[in-house]
Amino acid sequence: MSNPLDTFGTVTLDASGNGSLTLAPEAFQVWTITSINVRTDQSPTQTPVPQCTVYLGSAGPGNIVSQTWMGNRSTAGGSPLVVQPNQPLIVSWENGVAGSVATVSINGTMAMR
Repeated sequence: MSNPLDTFGTVTLDASGNGSLTLAPEAFQVWTITSINVRTDQSPTQTPVPQCTVYLGSAGPGNIVSQTWMGNRSTAGGSPLVVQPNQPLIVSWENGVAGSVATVSINGTMAMR
């Protein structure tokens, strides 16, 4: 049996305009993610425009599961993504406006394993 997944996280971008956060299923839960929506509270036309990369497990080139060049208002999409309890989902913004608050909203389903 699965239930709706609707979770989010926020981070304030540092002086370099970077920030990251980690989300993960609780013990014995499995997430099937269908959308990853990212944004910042900066104006849509304000520069620099942050990029956003989503990693599964750890932050590294081989673990990228989604990314967007418009991290201030975009969907970092792709195929449904299955996340196990021991696999953190790391969402990282780069090159944004320092002090901006970045938010990720994750939707899909969660089930007990």
